[in-house]
Amino acid sequence: METKGSGKAKTVVAAAVGNFVEWYDFAIYGYFSPVLAKTFFPDSDGLTGLLATLAIFGAAFVLRPVGAVVFGHLGDKRGRQWVLSIVILTMSGATTLIGALPSFASVGVFAPVLLTVLRLVQGFSAGGEFGGAASLLFEHAPARRRGLFGSTQAASIAVALALSAGLGTALTSWMSHDFLYSAGWRIPFLLGLPLGVGGWYIRRHVEETPAFTALREQGEVADSPAKEVFRGHWRMIIAGTAAIVSWTAGGYVTLQFLPAFFDGVLKRNLSEGLTASLVGLTAYAGFIVLGGWLSDRVARWKVMVTGAVGLAVLAVPCYQLLIQGSAFSIGLSVVLFAAFLGLTAGPTPAMLSELTADNVRNSYLSIVYSIANAAFGGFAPYIVTALIDSSGDRLSPAYYLIGLEALAVAGLVGIAVHLRNRAQRQPKVEPARTGVGAGSGASSGA
Repeated sequence: METKGSGKAKTVVAAAVGNFVEWYDFAIYGYFSPVLAKTFFPDSDGLTGLLATLAIFGAAFVLRPVGAVVFGHLGDKRGRQWVLSIVILTMSGATTLIGALPSFASVGVFAPVLLTVLRLVQGFSAGGEFGGAASLLFEHAPARRRGLFGSTQAASIAVALALSAGLGTALTSWMSHDFLYSAGWRIPFLLGLPLGVGGWYIRRHVEETPAFTALREQGEVADSPAKEVFRGHWRMIIAGTAAIVSWTAGGYVTLQFLPAFFDGVLKRNLSEGLTASLVGLTAYAGFIVLGGWLSDRVARWKVMVTGAVGLAVLAVPCYQLLIQGSAFSIGLSVVLFAAFLGLTAGPTPAMLSELTADNVRNSYLSIVYSIANAAFGGFAPYIVTALIDSSGDRLSPAYYLIGLEALAVAGLVGIAVHLRNRAQRQPKVEPARTGVGAGSGASSGA
């Protein structure tokens, strides 16, 4: 017989492992973008091919809001566990097919067209992952440990990104240049198939959340959850989207952008950028859990503001350290980025989950996360590369990062005001240590 503790551990594993597979699949494209540029845009020179490849990377984020509405609706209607099992198969299937695509040399323009289609499928799938996994963890978590539980989801993303970077580092170091650019780059994409099947199996055997089960038994499942979110929670959509760009877009501008920055901008070895990403992302995973743990003791928005302000202050100095290029300066830069990114990322799943009611939580989380990524994150590598190309200023990513952090602080202040007003309207509700509210989640209102 399964104990309560083992059941919660199984839930964490199911959410984290599945989330890991989703984001490994999604991120491997970004890390191999310099190789893909020469495979699918061989006639391009300089930064042109890289820009085209990064544009396709960003195009995947266009369909994220669509996937968020569709899968968020299904998660609030059919259940968190059901929708998570679907999205992982969709993502891993598209990733595997990218690994099997013919090159431009074989089929001409059809190669980048097919690549774009598969990236759009990946974006559609990714739109449903965050909301489902965050809801699953939040609704299974003990009330006083929601920040810690939720942080495992964000940490699993960092681990997936780190593994992608590590695999890329190993492949680029071990393979000859010719083999890497002809067939070797396909290996990490083809690994998406066994990873996806394994993740699907784990998710199929996790229990549905108590909150959703209660909604279904009591007949309180929302008729049109996405519609209710846009109609009744639009202010929190705006504030939540702004608040999390520090994490969603900040990660792309810093740790995930390094391979493209080193190879395409600094003209250094791709393996150096991948190694820098690997070091930073490994540290990042630990700082994410620390951020989630802290947010169970201090108001979540305060932990996140600390991270956002720290990133804004360190943006220019850290990029100067990267450009300087010594092993010490690069290591210091990526660890500083990781520390403050972790403070913004760790509390996010629990913070957003506590802003809405149970019956629309999956939709709200999916919509906010996908908008933040589509509007600010997905095209961030393209934007900063284009800024560098047009201005010649290699510190352009730092300036973009500062703008993101200013927006995040504004969103977090808006959430703090909302939470204060909600607490004043409900004085009898015992406040949680997070500074949000007790219970499985209260409606944020408009």
